[in-house]
Amino acid sequence: MDKYVAFTVSTVFWLLFAIIGFLVSYRYEERGLIRSCVILTVVCCYLAWMVTFVMQLNPLSGPRAKQKIILGMICYWPNSFIHDQRDP
Repeated sequence: MDKYVAFTVSTVFWLLFAIIGFLVSYRYEERGLIRSCVILTVVCCYLAWMVTFVMQLNPLSGPRAKQKIILGMICYWPNSFIHDQRDP
C-alpha cells in the first residue's frame, strides 16, 4: 500500500470517528464529558499511529543505490555476504 493512501485512510477513519462521536453526544445530558472523551481518544490514537507510521517511513523511503554500487560493495568489502572465507 502506498504511504499516501495509508495516511489518507487513517486520517479519514479518525475524522469520521470524531464526527460520529461528536454527533452521538447530543443524545446524552453530559455532552461536554462525552465530547471531551471522544476528542481526547481520537487525538491520542491518531498521534500514536502517526508517530509509528512516520518512524517506519525512514527505511521505506531511504537512499537508493545503483546495482553497480551494490555489486561493488558485495565484492570488495571484507564483511560482505560473498567472500572466500567461511563465516564463524
